[in-house]
Amino acid sequence: MKDLILRGARGTILGLSLILMTFLTVISFVSTAYFNQSDFYGEHPRYRMDPVLLLLLVLILVVSVLFFLYRKKMFHRIPIRIFAAAAVLCTIAASIVWVRISHTYPEADQKAVSWVAYLMTQDNFLFFEPEKYMQIYPNQLGLAAVLEFLYRIAGGEYPDAFRYLTALSNGAVVYLLYKITDRLFQSRSADFLVLAGAVGCVQIILYTTFLYGMMLGLAFALGAFYLLLIFLEKEKLRYAVLSGILIGISILVKNNYSIFLVAMVILLLWKALDKKSGRVLAGVLMILLICAGLGRGLTAFYEHRSGMEIGSGMPKILWVAMGMQEGERAEGWYNEFNYNTFLETGCDPEKSSAIAGEAIADSMEQFLENPAYAAKFYYKKTVSQWNEPTCEALWVNQFHSGDFSRIVQSIYEGKLYTVLEEYMNLFQSLVYAAVLAALWKGRKIWTMEQLFLPLVILGGFFFHTIWEAKSQYIFPYFVCFLPWAAAGLSEIMRLLDRIVSQRKEKREYKIGEHTEEQ
Repeated sequence: MKDLILRGARGTILGLSLILMTFLTVISFVSTAYFNQSDFYGEHPRYRMDPVLLLLLVLILVVSVLFFLYRKKMFHRIPIRIFAAAAVLCTIAASIVWVRISHTYPEADQKAVSWVAYLMTQDNFLFFEPEKYMQIYPNQLGLAAVLEFLYRIAGGEYPDAFRYLTALSNGAVVYLLYKITDRLFQSRSADFLVLAGAVGCVQIILYTTFLYGMMLGLAFALGAFYLLLIFLEKEKLRYAVLSGILIGISILVKNNYSIFLVAMVILLLWKALDKKSGRVLAGVLMILLICAGLGRGLTAFYEHRSGMEIGSGMPKILWVAMGMQEGERAEGWYNEFNYNTFLETGCDPEKSSAIAGEAIADSMEQFLENPAYAAKFYYKKTVSQWNEPTCEALWVNQFHSGDFSRIVQSIYEGKLYTVLEEYMNLFQSLVYAAVLAALWKGRKIWTMEQLFLPLVILGGFFFHTIWEAKSQYIFPYFVCFLPWAAAGLSEIMRLLDRIVSQRKEKREYKIGEHTEEQ
């Protein structure tokens, strides 16, 4: 029975990952979701067909260059630690430069959270009052706390302080991707490729200006996973404690990283059953308790300071209902249903939940009556998120002012914008295809530790199929593809090397036979 459960869990994750990656790879080669610059404020994704043959030719060229480097042993000649340090420093430096030259300023939620944090430095808790921002979005409390800390050091509202922290987080993400890849796949070429891929993922740089905690939270989440791998190897509880602290902080900064926590719990339960280990089970409990304690502790701290109770905010069912509706942006994207409903009911959770339940029932009835419409709805909801290669990395920089260099101006509204968009499209297709290759090549041997990141990605896929859609939300999962893409490209290099070597041996054998006959 135990073996059946273990094999079933592993097989389910692998099977669903193969299905998802096959779909995403095919779709990324034949089409693309994109934004017109004129649509930026409206955030309206559009769709186009891609030149498949041209895309394939470019990707074959990229693989050929990588194979040339592989055959020349370049992946082994360059000291990996020096290359890793160079990749990290390059990422941090490029991120800081982008902060300095982009001249962006926070708007919408970024602006709101920044202002709340500044007021908190003045011990002004206006936005903690009923029907105000923090009562509607208590999930932003962790980010506001980080901003308050930075603003107190800076002596005022200074968004660049958070951006510089994000630049450091970007470097940490690159380093952790390398360490995780090394531990999971134990391949020098995969290590080299994940570092090159992380540096080549320009979305990381572009997201530095985004005042929303995405990269900071990802750095903590990847750190938590890396420590979890060490815990599973050594079974020393201090690593579980550290992992719990990091994932707890990650969730406080950005609540969506709860998906990482769920994946961590699934992995630990699988390992506990496999090893019959009480220590691993204890690790599960410690991580969950630490996460709950950090969340409750932060809330209690600000309730004490503000003298007001912080409620649960908008009921989660409102986002689910909105995710089943059309709107001006796209299928399942933000259409103000959740916010308007909550305010119209006087921020009453029970009344707004009831309205959301009715809206879900109406959507379900419409989907059941017209399955073709339902299929089209969820197809567009999926491709608008997972096949939009910029992940809104250019979109998040739309609010900018000041004097720009010609290069920056071109990135915002000139030829470089198009160049970056097309580059990211090619990069996405290469990553998806490489991940699919890796999953298929090692489908019989991948361990649950190795399948952790695919499990996180599956969690993100199903969550945002149900939840509010936005290609921006997909970016952390895209970064999580990189270790697997590196492993896939490494496998492709090995396969090509084997083919070339076999052909060379056959030619030499035939030449030898011919010489002997003479």
